[in-house]
Amino acid sequence: MKKYYDDRHQLNMEISDPEDGFIHIKLHMPTGIRELTVTETKGNEIIELNRVEYNDNHRETRRHVSLEAYNPYGTLMQDDADPCQAVISKEKIEQLYNKIHQLKPAQQELLMKKHWKNMKQVDIAEDEGVTKMAITKRLQTIYRYLKN
Repeated sequence: MKKYYDDRHQLNMEISDPEDGFIHIKLHMPTGIRELTVTETKGNEIIELNRVEYNDNHRETRRHVSLEAYNPYGTLMQDDADPCQAVISKEKIEQLYNKIHQLKPAQQELLMKKHWKNMKQVDIAEDEGVTKMAITKRLQTIYRYLKN
C-alpha cells in the first residue's frame, strides 16, 4: 500500500497494490474518508498524475524568492527598504527614548507639551508663568542633551 499526502488540499491518499485488475484508493479528506475502486489502468494514471503534480509543485516553489524580510525585531520590512538603515533607525529611536526617560520630570513634561500636545511655546510659558525665552532656553538645553 502506497501513501500520498498533499499539503495544499490537506488530502491523504492510500493506494493499494493491484488485485484482480483493480486498485483500491482511500482518500482521507477534511470532510471525511472516501473509498474508490478503479481499474489498474486508471489507478496507475492517478499515481502518475499525483507524481507529476508533486514534482510541478516542488519545481514551482524553488523558483520563487520571497521579497519579504524580517528585521531583527521581528517586524516585516518593506521590500524597497534598506535593512541596515532600518536597524540603525530602530536603535536610534530606542536610544532617544532611553535619553528622554533620563530627563527630569519637568523636562519630560515640557517635551510632552511641545511635541505630543503640539502646544506653542507662548502658551507653555503662559501656563508656567515664565517668559517665552525661558521656555526656548529650556528646550535648547533638552535638545543638546538628547543630541549627545
